[in-house]
Amino acid sequence: MEATDLKDRLEFAVKAARAAGKHTLKYFQQGVAVERKADQSPVTIADREAEQLLREAIAAAYPQDGVLGEELGETLGSSGYRWILDPIDGTKSFISGVPLYSTLVGLEHQGESVLA
Repeated sequence: MEATDLKDRLEFAVKAARAAGKHTLKYFQQGVAVERKADQSPVTIADREAEQLLREAIAAAYPQDGVLGEELGETLGSSGYRWILDPIDGTKSFISGVPLYSTLVGLEHQGESVLA
């Protein structure tokens, strides 16, 4: 893992997280439907769409990387890198109309956290 590769991936992560977070705003304070996952935690279309946007961006930029997302599960990769995604951290705040949520993007290399 080279420092320039990590710097590029950090810049990518910030850009992707901002784009996904911006996408969630079209649903914020709009009375979006809330579903319950198996663990009874809430999930919305905003969560799922934001994660899908992140996955598409990762697949385009780093097609050999794995992805583990809160809403859409895991996609294995072959590069040794795995992206960790929480498209809306703070879904309860999001659905309540409280602007205290964020989009989280992290990256592991060979099982070790290297950026977030």
